[in-house]
Amino acid sequence: MSLWKPTDRLSIRLLGSYEDSDPKDSSLTSPSLGREKRISDQPDRFTGKQTIFNGTLEYEFDFAKLTSSSTYSDFDQKFYVDLAGTFPKQPAYPGAPIAFGLDADAYDKVFVQETRLVSSLEGPFQFTLGGFYMHRRRDVDYFYRSNPQFLAERGLTGLPDQYFQKQFTHQISEELAGFGELTYRFSPRFWLTGGMRYGRTTAQGFTEEGGYLATAFGFNYYTYALLHIAVKFNTFTPYAATTGVKTEGSKPSWKLSATFKPNDDLTTYATFSTGFRAPIVNAFAGRPSLVDPTDIIIPFGATSDNLKSYEIGAKGRWLDGKLTANAAAYWIDWSNIQAQANRVSDSVQFATNIGAARSKGVEVELGLIPAPDVFIGVNAAYNDAKITKLSATEAAISGAVLGHRLSAPRLQGSVYASYGFDLGNDAKGTFAVNAQYVGPYNSSFPNTPGNPNLPLSTFGRTDGYVNTNISFGVKRRAFSAQLYVENLFDDHSVVYVHPEAFLVSRFGTLRPRTVGIRLGYGL
Repeated sequence: MSLWKPTDRLSIRLLGSYEDSDPKDSSLTSPSLGREKRISDQPDRFTGKQTIFNGTLEYEFDFAKLTSSSTYSDFDQKFYVDLAGTFPKQPAYPGAPIAFGLDADAYDKVFVQETRLVSSLEGPFQFTLGGFYMHRRRDVDYFYRSNPQFLAERGLTGLPDQYFQKQFTHQISEELAGFGELTYRFSPRFWLTGGMRYGRTTAQGFTEEGGYLATAFGFNYYTYALLHIAVKFNTFTPYAATTGVKTEGSKPSWKLSATFKPNDDLTTYATFSTGFRAPIVNAFAGRPSLVDPTDIIIPFGATSDNLKSYEIGAKGRWLDGKLTANAAAYWIDWSNIQAQANRVSDSVQFATNIGAARSKGVEVELGLIPAPDVFIGVNAAYNDAKITKLSATEAAISGAVLGHRLSAPRLQGSVYASYGFDLGNDAKGTFAVNAQYVGPYNSSFPNTPGNPNLPLSTFGRTDGYVNTNISFGVKRRAFSAQLYVENLFDDHSVVYVHPEAFLVSRFGTLRPRTVGIRLGYGL
């Protein structure tokens, strides 16, 4: 990072970052096989390399501060996953499962520009004005694979390599928005804030020319592999360039907030706001199933959903800041929900829209300093989120059920305590412990998309768990060191259940007990 201030009013900051994440296999496991055991034909790879450049300009006018932020990011990802779990539940194919996987390479290039002007006026009025622009291009190359050993065992020949289908796609999405906010202070104790953001989003998917689908006598790999028929693939049908439907969404989002300070130690507020998300384009829109042509055709995507949020809360501090408390209650109405569904025959994922849901809850946070260098913190949250509106068609395509809880814990919270002490020679020690509780929640909707009368075989619930961490740190001048233990009691609870059927190993667990040292130096 570099900072340049040519004048007292003008500053320019440049920032660059690079991240390379390259795990050699997925962390998802099959607990029924034993601890940290998993199944996959080849290692599942979820890797990423991301480069980010940002330039931020700030200028102080007499009446306001102008900020302009420009960001460019380049993100290369690999999604290599074993899909053999797609077929074991197909009784018509006694030979299942088969060697079947996807190697997908994704390349994201994103440019974001945001400019805002924030007033510094004296008097009751304050304002914020700004604009936002985002352009994203995502290229995804889909390579569907078998396995060289499996191909040899089944007598399947003619492929140039282990891939029987290759397809090249890209998607372009843009967002352009303007926003403004105005605050009027009727007194030092009461003020109102109103704001509006008007945004326009577009998204469009494209299939590029090239790639191929390998067949023999009109049938594809799945047919011969599942039915144990040896064959030489002799037809490689290339994909023609196609342009998908361009989806657009444009609407305003509103915010209105009232704030009241009955005294200097307490602030209360009430807020109403609206929002929406950009449309989603399905990568395989219009594609029929290669396994069962009578199955549903992948729709073009999902349109924007809508959100209305109501919140009241209070923030207080007493005893000269030794006791702090924050509390909030909220009610959220969510309609035209963007949901993920899966086609039954081949487990292809796609986005769609379904009815409506309601989420209501409370959040509380307390902090206490009972003695010098001692801090105790507690926070808790309760959330009740359910499907409240659903048509028969939406239930059939998504597997959702009216009244079903969404994938969020009903109760979660944590306790934190730290104690600081002098070690002499300008050194300071800190001992800290925290324990976090997260309640169980559903992994997905309960029924099978496309067959709402059949319970989803992969439906599950995570475990409720408590994760405890401790640390001991030392800081002397600019140097710091910390010894930490995460997951102190080596809890192995399931904290994530992957909802898709194609994975055999679908369970994420708490990271095993981890002991480490962090070193730091700060100017």
